[in-house]
Amino acid sequence: MEQIDIFDEEFRPIEPNSTTIDIVHQKGLWHQTFACWLVNPKENILFLQLWGKKNRIGPNTFDASASGHLSAGEKPINGFREAEEELGKNLNLYDIVSLGINRNVIIQGTYINREFCHIYMAKTENDLKDFQPEDGEVAGLFKLDINQGIKLFSNEISSVKITGIVWDKQSYKIQTREITQQDFCSYHDRVNISGYYLKVMMMAERYVSNTPPYRI
Repeated sequence: MEQIDIFDEEFRPIEPNSTTIDIVHQKGLWHQTFACWLVNPKENILFLQLWGKKNRIGPNTFDASASGHLSAGEKPINGFREAEEELGKNLNLYDIVSLGINRNVIIQGTYINREFCHIYMAKTENDLKDFQPEDGEVAGLFKLDINQGIKLFSNEISSVKITGIVWDKQSYKIQTREITQQDFCSYHDRVNISGYYLKVMMMAERYVSNTPPYRI
């Protein structure tokens, strides 16, 4: 079973320095994860991943374009293997930037998630049809206008329409949905408490306009 590095709440390695994913979530141990938000600057959009029904944290909710655990010994930048695994080998990414680390805690019954998530943003000229999703892991991929995303998480609007593709048994279909803040993963914590999603949208706006620094 895959081993991942573990830490204390101050992000210091602890002994033993790695264990399995199952034990990490049973005991609520701090560990590292990776998330990447893909941006198409020509369209001024972010790609949102629709998580599958089997996801333990947020089934059928929207989140970063790609995300996952870092294996033992991996550096944060190695997380882009997760993007390739989930979305396909031909991402054509460029201008990759780090947005920093987001401390994230989610407790759902006996499943405890305490993570230091390394957040990245990357530009791509890919369109929806160019992605090749990992079967069973990714339910869909949608395009969100960055300006509309800022308005949504600033409470200027209550919902926004997004267009994307939903995959099912090696085929896909185009869908348009109207979504609210509640359709995002762990929305209560990440919207009402940390403001994580608003920060991401604002950084995407700066990123597209080439206005650093980019930190959440």
